[in-house]
Amino acid sequence: MEIYEYLRELLPIPSLSWKEDGISAYVISRMSEFGYVFRDDSIGNLLFYRSLRGPKVMLATHMDTVALANEPHVLENDEYFYTDGRTALGADDKASIAALLKAAESSPDALFLFTRAEETGCQGSAKLTPDFFRDFDIKAVFVLDASGEVGTAITAAPGKDVIDITITGKAAHAGFAPESGINAIQTAAVAISRTATGRIDEETTCNLGTLMAPGSINVVPDKATYSYEVRSQSDEKRIKKTEEIIYNAEHAAIESGAKCEISRKTLYLPYSVTADDASLLIAEKAIEAIGRKMVVKSTSGGSDTNNLRTLGLDAITLSVGYENPHSVNERMPKKELEALAKLASSLLSL
Repeated sequence: MEIYEYLRELLPIPSLSWKEDGISAYVISRMSEFGYVFRDDSIGNLLFYRSLRGPKVMLATHMDTVALANEPHVLENDEYFYTDGRTALGADDKASIAALLKAAESSPDALFLFTRAEETGCQGSAKLTPDFFRDFDIKAVFVLDASGEVGTAITAAPGKDVIDITITGKAAHAGFAPESGINAIQTAAVAISRTATGRIDEETTCNLGTLMAPGSINVVPDKATYSYEVRSQSDEKRIKKTEEIIYNAEHAAIESGAKCEISRKTLYLPYSVTADDASLLIAEKAIEAIGRKMVVKSTSGGSDTNNLRTLGLDAITLSVGYENPHSVNERMPKKELEALAKLASSLLSL
């Protein structure tokens, strides 16, 4: 089939994170037609292969989309796939799924990885283990998952921490006995006021994403929860900023007499690819083979590449060509979709 046909069939299939069964079934059906067998893990990540022998290139993509693209209202003209402006399209990352299927049609002796729940912090690939890739000699991995024109390689990406904080104070009547209460919102506000957010430096960001304290205005609130994310291309800076957030919360709680519960999780680690990296050199040759010149850049977002490199695989992210992902203005240029299909095949021919 033409790559357009794959994308037309993929876009309407529901694909929420952790609910990608429809996409998974479609991929298994198509890849089986091309002569591939697969292994999966306990959460449904899929790895397709034809043989265990010899070094192989692996192409990777994720099966889920953001919620806004779960039931897209797809439109199409001579230049683009797009929507009616009420939903996202889901080209992130169904355009890549289409490209992998197109590349697999000729049954190359390669590996094809399809992960779950990338859009929720790369949770699917975080569950992958070295044992999942046992028996394979993987010389390079290309994760097709970034905006920008086809031919762009992402050579650096940040790690990400998520910090969830719950302040527990003491409820009291706001009019009769406010002095006997401990205001959880006020305590949280003190901690938050001490923590700088936004762009911390050239490679570090911090965002306060949620603050919740449901209650009544005539009661001193006894519960407040808030959450941060911290991203940095430096492990040291990410850890330092996360520890600052925790310190401010704990000390604000001590000062007010409240209690503080903290959950801290590293979703993925940063990576940086050097100019002599094998995967980057292969990518450059493959990009030149389709008539384009490779562009390298860093990103402020994570991808499955972060987790794959943590497993010791030589992985990099390549751009897919979609525009305005995760928004109602998302669209997929057809010329980029064609280039993506050519690039996927080119990567497997080197």
